[in-house]
Amino acid sequence: MAKLKLLGISTSARGRESNSYHLLNRAFEKLADGEIEKEIIVASELKLLPCRHHYSINAKMCVHPCLITQTDKSDEMKKIYDGILSADMVIFSTPIYWGNHSQLMQLIIERLNSLENSNSVHKKVLVKNKVAGMMILGHEDGYQHVAGGLMNFLTELGMIFPPQAYAAWVGESNEDTKSDRKRIETDSTIFEQFDDLVNNVVNFSKKILICSDCGEKLDYEHLSKKKLYKK
Repeated sequence: MAKLKLLGISTSARGRESNSYHLLNRAFEKLADGEIEKEIIVASELKLLPCRHHYSINAKMCVHPCLITQTDKSDEMKKIYDGILSADMVIFSTPIYWGNHSQLMQLIIERLNSLENSNSVHKKVLVKNKVAGMMILGHEDGYQHVAGGLMNFLTELGMIFPPQAYAAWVGESNEDTKSDRKRIETDSTIFEQFDDLVNNVVNFSKKILICSDCGEKLDYEHLSKKKLYKK
């Protein structure tokens, strides 16, 4: 059977010190499967320039590679573009900030619009045959809102979702995130659901992305007809 690549993208500003990264990394480490290649990108360690919204000037200016990536060599968004395009499975990890995903996650979403726009405006499908999952961690209840917003974008991007496509944990109604690690380390049920999310994505991908009888990979693409522009 062909190997599958699993990519994790951690989007907490606290990077490797964050609980959202900790749970993502632990679940990846626990996944013992020789058929899976694993990589984690820590977004806070990259220089990611904000979107300049060329799309708002002219939809056709939003291209891939992104104009920012093409013109500013300090921008490291290419690592995320290349990571997603080379992966079969992508798990996004985000904390909850004021009932929404992180600022870094939002920046990445806006920059990933160049990949979605390739399909809807430039009629070239770049993101296809990729399974997505989400890890959401916070202190104020709102994970379903975060999951819904991310799923809305990621399905437009071209991602496929398994049943129960996200894992989440929400602590007490306070901001004491420093005490979370001890709670997480001593509560096996928290680990279990995040580990289960990774296994769910991997098992679903093996069923969907690779033919068990012939070993061939899924090759399905859909060219969006939602956005029709005059030439």
